[in-house]
Amino acid sequence: MYVFKGEKGITIVSLVITLILLLIISAVGVNMSINGINSAKDSKLNGELQMVQHAVLEQYTKYKTTRNSVYLVGTKITKEQASNFANDMGITLVNIPDSYSNKDYYKLDKTALEEIGIKDATDEYVVNYISGEVMNITVKTTTNNSPLYTKANSFSI
Repeated sequence: MYVFKGEKGITIVSLVITLILLLIISAVGVNMSINGINSAKDSKLNGELQMVQHAVLEQYTKYKTTRNSVYLVGTKITKEQASNFANDMGITLVNIPDSYSNKDYYKLDKTALEEIGIKDATDEYVVNYISGEVMNITVKTTTNNSPLYTKANSFSI
């Protein structure tokens, strides 16, 4: 092995600087990966929430047309129970006027979701067919603490 005069190899300072740069680059990469994973989870949760709301509004339209309560699937729960779920999420339920006949809230489990055409749902929801309110009561919030809740812009008798 030949050693050139004046060259002593890599210094400890250059090794430390290289190590620090590699740690910074890997930390940025890990952070971006975590943000990407969280964003994908939130997109899935919000997409499922919108899909449930669409199905609920479709079921309510069928109910209004036929006045057959078979279209209002799920287990009836009291407004107080629904309010408790809403309070846990930090939201306020829609105030439905007394003139509406069926103002009930319903809990939709996997079986009820399949009845309204939603397959592979992993969470449970509380819904109100009149107001189009949908609350994810399994996860409750996204990774940035936004409530998994939606409602129709308006509703009619």
